[in-house]
Amino acid sequence: MRKARDDNRPRMLMRMPRVHLPHRGKQALAVSAGFFLAIVAAGPLCNESLPPYINPRDVFSGTVQGAYVLTMSDNSVKIYLNVTNRYDETLEGRALLNGEMEISLAGNPMISKTFSISSSNLLTSRNYNPTTGFLRIDPGETIRFGVSWNLVADNGTDLRTGVFRYWEDTECAARCVAEEEVFVIRGSVDIFEQTNTVVADPALFSLCHVSNYVEPRFCPPVDYTIPCSKRAVTTGQGAKRCP
Repeated sequence: MRKARDDNRPRMLMRMPRVHLPHRGKQALAVSAGFFLAIVAAGPLCNESLPPYINPRDVFSGTVQGAYVLTMSDNSVKIYLNVTNRYDETLEGRALLNGEMEISLAGNPMISKTFSISSSNLLTSRNYNPTTGFLRIDPGETIRFGVSWNLVADNGTDLRTGVFRYWEDTECAARCVAEEEVFVIRGSVDIFEQTNTVVADPALFSLCHVSNYVEPRFCPPVDYTIPCSKRAVTTGQGAKRCP
């Protein structure tokens, strides 16, 4: 007698041919892969070429990136982990969504901050049901996790007072701009129990921190078109260190 499918398992709907396969965890993934290989061995079903084979456990790719946000109410670094379904199938099931992101100073890795991430850090939740924990990811779709960093490291170092070297902004004496600092961002996350951990390649992030926000009616906005390495004026006429 056929057993009912466990709806808690991710369902992978084969695109070629269009067949709904019952999935039972790891065994189901092996069956899916074997079914695909059987189609290849039997030869082409039509004149269309078959897509490249992808291990059903290795279906996601990941990238990390950083962004600096300066507003009247926010002066922080945002860190993002993007996960893309690169498999030619829709994946759906109860999700784990457990992982971590880390940002560290490239010149001194001891100054770092690690964040644990979960479903609460999921920024794109269109196809995620927080009540049931079910997630659907279509082919080519990207989901994003995000955290906000207040520039205090795990060891208690406040980079604004212990690392950054500030210079007076030549366009606005009411604020200071720090010399460029380069950070390394890393991230990993488990999406489903039946798929591999998504590990993003490390990425570099440059930051020229600004001491405080100043309303445009008092000073011109910070010009982010100027490369970070040249934003702080450290030599020549007008160069002045901030306390």
